[in-house]
Amino acid sequence: MKRKEYLEKLIEIIEELKEESKKGTPLLVEGKNDILSLKNLGIDGYFIKVSNIPFFEIADELVKHNIKEVILLTDFDRAGRDYAKEIIKEFQIRGIKVNNEIRKNILRYSHGDLKDIEGLHSYLKNKVIMVDRE
Repeated sequence: MKRKEYLEKLIEIIEELKEESKKGTPLLVEGKNDILSLKNLGIDGYFIKVSNIPFFEIADELVKHNIKEVILLTDFDRAGRDYAKEIIKEFQIRGIKVNNEIRKNILRYSHGDLKDIEGLHSYLKNKVIMVDRE
């Protein structure tokens, strides 16, 4: 795949994320800068910050509000991967489906260049400029 095709796939993933968010599917992120980056990409919705909050408390709230699915958007570093594993384990016990595919695809189509969700907006902006110059 060429650089432009990877960028197109990444943009498709962002569009899918926008659609899911419009449907009301909560987006689990690590912090406020992740939310800002996603909002700058036109994604608005129900964001849940997971850092410094016990995962069982988040799961309890979701169950209480009858939420059956979430989209996991933790970072791609070690801490983000650890969060992802723990969240998936805790949420599955509670019957909450965790969509981790969007996160995996963001990492895949950014060639592993992206470290976190916070940098997604600027990464995409820079890639669009680079591809436009080619």
